[in-house]
Amino acid sequence: MDIVYAAQTGSLGGFLDAYDPSQANAEVKGRSVLMGALTNVDPSARGAIATRLLDDGADATTTHDGVNVLHALLGSARLAPELEAPLLRRLLDGGADVNAVAKDYGTPLQLLMSQFVYTDEALAPFYDVLFTRGDLDLLMTGAFGKSAYVMAVKGKRRQGLRARMEQYLSIRGIEIPEVV
Repeated sequence: MDIVYAAQTGSLGGFLDAYDPSQANAEVKGRSVLMGALTNVDPSARGAIATRLLDDGADATTTHDGVNVLHALLGSARLAPELEAPLLRRLLDGGADVNAVAKDYGTPLQLLMSQFVYTDEALAPFYDVLFTRGDLDLLMTGAFGKSAYVMAVKGKRRQGLRARMEQYLSIRGIEIPEVV
């Protein structure tokens, strides 16, 4: 079994059985073991394996096919925001680009916003981490030729997020754009 597959599909114990710390930055077919871990469907395993990899020196700036580690984490079908917010912070602290634009998903925040099964209240632990970043750009063009802010205003499903965005922009002295 290759190490990326073990990270993507296994439990922490199963992964550790196949893992050697020298493999923290290993790649199989251009995909890093960290990206594999971040796409594990089990939030507990995802967080534990990714944390172990980061402890062992995995590169948080890794990308695959135009998607970065934040897209991989926040695009998961099964999120555990309370459990995974510290991992999000760790990836950002490790250099993951909070404003990276993936062709099909936009920025990491835009991808998170598209997780309609979760309310803004449920996603608040992730928002708490993202909004501590001074470099978060809510107005840059991302998915569908729109900014995250425009998507929040026009989408009507993320009004709690919209309020946080407006507060973030206001605190930083950035003019809140009129959206028509």
